Amino acid sequence: MKLLDVEIEENVKIANDIFLLSFESEYLAENFKPGNFVNILIDKESIYPLLRRPFSISFVEGKRVYIGYKVVGKGTKLLSQKSKGEVIDILGPLGNSFLTDTFDGKVAVIGGGVGIFPLLVLCKELKNRGNKVDVFLGFRDLNSMFLVEGFKDICDNTLIATDDGSRGYKGSVVELFKANVSNEEYKVVFCCGPKPMLKAIKNLNLPVKCYASLEEKMACGIGACLCCSIKGKDDKMYHVCSDGPVFDIMEVEIE
Repeated sequence: MKLLDVEIEENVKIANDIFLLSFESEYLAENFKPGNFVNILIDKESIYPLLRRPFSISFVEGKRVYIGYKVVGKGTKLLSQKSKGEVIDILGPLGNSFLTDTFDGKVAVIGGGVGIFPLLVLCKELKNRGNKVDVFLGFRDLNSMFLVEGFKDICDNTLIATDDGSRGYKGSVVELFKANVSNEEYKVVFCCGPKPMLKAIKNLNLPVKCYASLEEKMACGIGACLCCSIKGKDDKMYHVCSDGPVFDIMEVEIE
């Protein structure tokens, strides 16, 4: 983990309110693992936003690091207005990884909304390890879709769900996964997305391990401020930033 001043290479809109930001950092490119995130201080010259914002690392090409995000408030709105050449302050890599164990055989990866971003590099690493990968991606509609071609280039099967049926299966990505899971023998499942999606996956009571990357409001990013505390089994408390963000989905409460 390091504090880094990085110069923005690109900050482009790729779907409705969805942006992809990139910068060069040899340190991050060499040291991050799938599932890690960074904390960004969006404006060093202003008191607002006061706190850093957490963003998952989506993928890396050489020394260039790519981070995806959605504009949902003032902080991300300010970030979307940053241009090539501007400098941002980054702390990372932070958190744990999806890949703490080795998994043989076929795996399923489920993503919804901006939770899709950290899954691209996960799928790539799983394929590099020899796994067969089916990815299930959920979007609101056709205009909200992003990175689909990247997943198609990597994964064995890429299945799409949209809420309005404008592309692929009409309905939720969990429904799409449920319709296919009975025909497959997955060894493990990985997922990231909004809490209703994760809760629905947990309620499936899958017979295999399922690892979920959780999203919570964060401040410090290193487990000191308790802002991102969640409850686990037997009332044990976890910090999403330092104990996670990746957890066995059956070991934590998802509210």
